[in-house]
Amino acid sequence: MPFLMYAQPKLSKDFTVTTAAPFPVVDAGNKEYFSDGTHVVSVKTRGQNVTIQKFSIDGMKEVTRKVYEEWPPYLKVQSVLKMKGKLYYIYASYDKKGKYNTIYSREINTDDLSLGAEKMLFKSEKKIIPSGGTGGGFMGMSIGGTMVKVFKSFDESKILLSFRNAPKERDDRINFDVLGFYVFDHDLEKEWGGNVKMPYTEKVMNNLAYGIDKDGNAYMLAYIVEKKKFELFSIDESAELTTHEMDVDGTMYFSKMDLFENSAGNLVVAGLYSNGLDFKMSWSGTSAFSANVNGIVQYTITKEGEVLSTYNMEFPIKLINMYKSARAKASNERRESKGKAGIADLRMQNIVTDDNGSTVFLAEQHFTKRVRSGNSYKTYYYYRDMVITKIDKAGTVLWQKKVPKSQMGTTGKGGMGVAYVRGKDAHYLLYLDNVKNANLPLSKVPAQHQDGRGGFLTAYKIDDATGEVEKHTIFDITNVKDMKAYQFKTTRIFEVKDNVLMVEVYIKGKQDSMIKMELNQ
Repeated sequence: MPFLMYAQPKLSKDFTVTTAAPFPVVDAGNKEYFSDGTHVVSVKTRGQNVTIQKFSIDGMKEVTRKVYEEWPPYLKVQSVLKMKGKLYYIYASYDKKGKYNTIYSREINTDDLSLGAEKMLFKSEKKIIPSGGTGGGFMGMSIGGTMVKVFKSFDESKILLSFRNAPKERDDRINFDVLGFYVFDHDLEKEWGGNVKMPYTEKVMNNLAYGIDKDGNAYMLAYIVEKKKFELFSIDESAELTTHEMDVDGTMYFSKMDLFENSAGNLVVAGLYSNGLDFKMSWSGTSAFSANVNGIVQYTITKEGEVLSTYNMEFPIKLINMYKSARAKASNERRESKGKAGIADLRMQNIVTDDNGSTVFLAEQHFTKRVRSGNSYKTYYYYRDMVITKIDKAGTVLWQKKVPKSQMGTTGKGGMGVAYVRGKDAHYLLYLDNVKNANLPLSKVPAQHQDGRGGFLTAYKIDDATGEVEKHTIFDITNVKDMKAYQFKTTRIFEVKDNVLMVEVYIKGKQDSMIKMELNQ
């Protein structure tokens, strides 16, 4: 096999890259990062151990760390939450004998990294069923496999903790889910809470979104299958549920929506939609339903479910066909005549609303394939093209861009996917790319990057005002200022202040390091 050489790509002059002095590694499944502009505080959880570290942004070094090991049994972090400048560690424990969960919080002092007293937020009546990380959303934070989904009001004055109790019946045709809703103020003082029985059985009801307003009322959006209708559920301090039928097209398919209150006091519901589902059969004989996403929809509704406005942003065929083969383009043209042309396997990643009422939507293609190998199956994970859209407060599309990316791995997400960072005047989409694509024009289909085989950290910079796209190759993860990153995850990229990003990497020898990326003005 011939040995192929690729010219070393030119690194972007728009970014200044700095590496930190190495520090002892912290092995943890969950890592969260927070910045005040001067220091970064990281919170890392592994089993019954919680490590809190503090880093100097300008000095690029670890300042101090503290390790906490005294926790209730079966510790499971639910969220590390920043509210009104305060940082809270929210966690759950489980009582095996009583078969119930208790949810606690402790405030993290970001000056000396000390922990405040343990505060019990609530105790469940039954065992809580893990959410699988599907909760989250615009104002929601959900760590994969957590039991409690956490949502903030837009002004950060209230938070909602929501969860699902263990079902009474195993048969979803007769089981009525009982969900927990607990509301707290920004100091995590309880305002109200309790269990709420759903008005429909599990089989005929799809839970799409949750949210909370500044007055402490909880909301839930559901699709009622047997009615082919959408309903808004409101839950007040009495823990009573009120249903509001919405005048929304019930033939559209949504896998997930986001629900939040806007500055005018109305509710906004947004997400990707499909004009039905596609049935796909693979060569190996497996089959599945697939959502061919046709566009973005956003509703503004009153708190009684009255639809005030509907913005349907259907993807144009030109956008859909970008980076597609001639055969795929021809197929899309035929589907377009039936109103079904779309982008397969597209998932919403971020929804960001500015003070002027404009909104930015970022979606990314993600899918898996199971391939038979001998007597077993192997799963391949794919992360591909991204679509970023900006609309003004009237729902007019200001710009919409599809940018190419091709990643494949065999061990879950790994270092794949996109990290979104909102800069002062631009949006940054950061991801690991194949070296072959470093000098590739935006009009060309990129070569596939294989997870775990090095890569170049690459950024699409999208101008907030014009939507103009620039591509920047920032650094080679196998040689960052003579330092090699052996483990790199986009989930560990975070903004520390305007136009300054950082990422934590593992560099072997049981050491971690920080890399700072500063956008030159």
